[in-house]
Amino acid sequence: MSHTMKYQTKPGSSSSKLQRVLIGALSRPVTYVLIGVVIMLLDLLAGRYLLFPILFVIPVVLSAWFCTDRLSYVLAVILPLGRLFTAEFVHHPSPFVYIAGNCMIRISVLCLLAFLVSRSSRQTKQLKERVESLVTVCAWSRTVEYRGEWISFEQYLLRKFGINTSHGISPAEAEKMFGAVRKDRSDAKPAEEAVLLATTHT
Repeated sequence: MSHTMKYQTKPGSSSSKLQRVLIGALSRPVTYVLIGVVIMLLDLLAGRYLLFPILFVIPVVLSAWFCTDRLSYVLAVILPLGRLFTAEFVHHPSPFVYIAGNCMIRISVLCLLAFLVSRSSRQTKQLKERVESLVTVCAWSRTVEYRGEWISFEQYLLRKFGINTSHGISPAEAEKMFGAVRKDRSDAKPAEEAVLLATTHT
């Protein structure tokens, strides 16, 4: 049996507040749209010598992990197309056939990344759900750990599932208890009869 100690962040600490803010921002599609727009503007203003399309990986990967895979695929297509129009109508670095070829390569790579990251995200979430479904029970006190607190099994059922419990006795335990009582009574009966006979003869 393994014994583990868990360190939890206090709900009111600054790190937990920052974590909630970051997770909230990363779960919104508008965050990745803004990141993509900023990268496109940087690529437009930097000219033909500083290339920013490698940064397209950032919104695609983050949206696939924290948001939805559909959004990551949309970004994987739209961002390289935006780069194509910038290169063709603003920078003019090379013939269109090469620009289009680079665009298709970027789309293929980004879509592959979106697929792999979204798949890993789904598997991680499924694993997390399985781990959270496990119940840690104290081997000595039979209490249950729930959100960092050790409570009785009845309290756990009430807090986790809203189930109220009642108490009874199983047939096996009833047989043990009342069988012992009947045995004690049967052992005491001959002694009572002996005492009764002794009193009748005196």
